[in-house]
Amino acid sequence: MRNGRKRSSRTTGPIVCLATMVHLAVASFSVAAEAEATPDKIEKSLPTVTEAAPDLLPVFRQPAPVTIDDLRAIEDRVVELTERVKECTVSLQIGRAQGTGVIVSPEGYILTAGHVSGKPGRFATVILPNGDRIPGRTLGINDTLDAGLVKITTSRTDWPHAPMGDSEGVDVGDWCLVLGHPGGYDEVRGVVARLGRVVFSSNRIMQTDCELVGGDSGGPVFDMNGQVIGINSRIQRDLNHNFHTPVKAFHDGWDRLKESEQFSVHSGALLGVSGENEDGGIRLTRVYPDEPAARAGLEVGDVLITFQARRVRSLDELIERVGEELPGSRVTVGVIRDGESLEFRVRLGVRWD
Repeated sequence: MRNGRKRSSRTTGPIVCLATMVHLAVASFSVAAEAEATPDKIEKSLPTVTEAAPDLLPVFRQPAPVTIDDLRAIEDRVVELTERVKECTVSLQIGRAQGTGVIVSPEGYILTAGHVSGKPGRFATVILPNGDRIPGRTLGINDTLDAGLVKITTSRTDWPHAPMGDSEGVDVGDWCLVLGHPGGYDEVRGVVARLGRVVFSSNRIMQTDCELVGGDSGGPVFDMNGQVIGINSRIQRDLNHNFHTPVKAFHDGWDRLKESEQFSVHSGALLGVSGENEDGGIRLTRVYPDEPAARAGLEVGDVLITFQARRVRSLDELIERVGEELPGSRVTVGVIRDGESLEFRVRLGVRWD
């Protein structure tokens, strides 16, 4: 049912943004990092996939397209892939929030951003690509990594769905396709697709050069075989500050998300120090060169006493506090040096483990 709205007779289709293709054809990419591996064991309750992914076209294994035929092959795959995955890319309305999600199981489990789904147990309106509105409910949320799960609450068990990929196969320079409903569901426009490449990937955060806008939050990042490798998370005007939650966050937390648990994990933020506990704080025994603490001016022998204006009494407590902040965040660290109290502003890095 569609709340009494009359459906337009105009045929809708996805908008595919390929304007960056010419730029990508002449761009060169240096592999600055390697993708992290996922754990060998994945929970048995994860949604299963029965269809094997097609072989990746040779053009997507090259550093950049070289010929007109390469560009045509990319365009053909993007159009084919978008037609295939748009059926499982949905718009979400949850309270005042609106965003995007992707169905990943025939039972109707939907991956989205945690800031879209919000707390467990909320009513959700799921808007299908054809405009039909169906009920859903929010399940669990990983607050740290911005991973949320929603479940369609109808009795249907054959929903079109996309397979969840494996972070082990994601490398810097890989091509990807982002889908979303920017600005909310639009019956005439349909879903919007953007082509790009992975520029950073770790176990806890992924970055691409795909342009994102409001309403894309929670939308899927697909590899060029149609597997979900990430979910749109933080969106800014500057492309350098658009980030995605890797699908690994959903693999690792699947059972907790299904059980409607609200939980936190270490964000992967990095300070870059080692130390020993002593009365009143942590004496720094090593400040790693070229890491955030060293760049901010912390030194071996400093006694770290506060982090974000909160007392820190042990190294374990410091690790926990750092993990509550996101990589790239600016934090305040208080130390005692030669009897003098000093404060430093540190921009946190990211751990690779």
